[in-house]
Amino acid sequence: MIITLRGSDRKDRPDLFDQLFRLRHDVFVKGRGWSLPCGNARETDQYDVDDAVYFIDLNKDGVIEASVRATPTERYSLLADYFPHLIENGMPARSPDVYECTRYIVMPAQKSRDNIRAAKARLLIALFRWAMEQNLAYLQTVIDAGTLSSFVEMSLRTIPLGLGHPYGGGRGAPGGGECLAIRWPVCPEVIADVLEFVGWSTMPEDSYDPALVRASSPALQLM
Repeated sequence: MIITLRGSDRKDRPDLFDQLFRLRHDVFVKGRGWSLPCGNARETDQYDVDDAVYFIDLNKDGVIEASVRATPTERYSLLADYFPHLIENGMPARSPDVYECTRYIVMPAQKSRDNIRAAKARLLIALFRWAMEQNLAYLQTVIDAGTLSSFVEMSLRTIPLGLGHPYGGGRGAPGGGECLAIRWPVCPEVIADVLEFVGWSTMPEDSYDPALVRASSPALQLM
């Protein structure tokens, strides 16, 4: 089941956020070797703000199997702050109708091809349904260049904002690699693409509760 929380909910859901930050430490610090601020085996950064929106996929045991964080780019953008050189098509990194997705994790307990696809689909469809309710134009993110094909496979509407560039010392360096920035238009067609990717006619009813999302993350007013 996908639930959606704001950063301001941390005081009300400390156990869930603690599980999320521990998972991020395991995936990005221990697993990827990224040099990130962390303490007590938990990874947090300057984008874990009250305005951040967290999409979290919980299994029946309450264990996180997938998550992604979305932030308003006008105030909080990894791309604008650290990777502006990834944008080579003239599009602005910050805009009131663009949110940025970071800390994307997909780790279902049963790691089959179908389960991984299903976890991706649940997370992304919930994210895009929410984004449509906010009247957003685009979602953007910074990805490892080698994963571009997996995003294009989910939707041909994936828009690269430029070419790949090295980070962290480049490929071969501990925690390094090559990254690029992409955008997806916020529209029903992307949801249809993701449904086709996973082989569903519609989102399973027990995977996502729009009322729960609206209750925990009310509509934002764009300035």
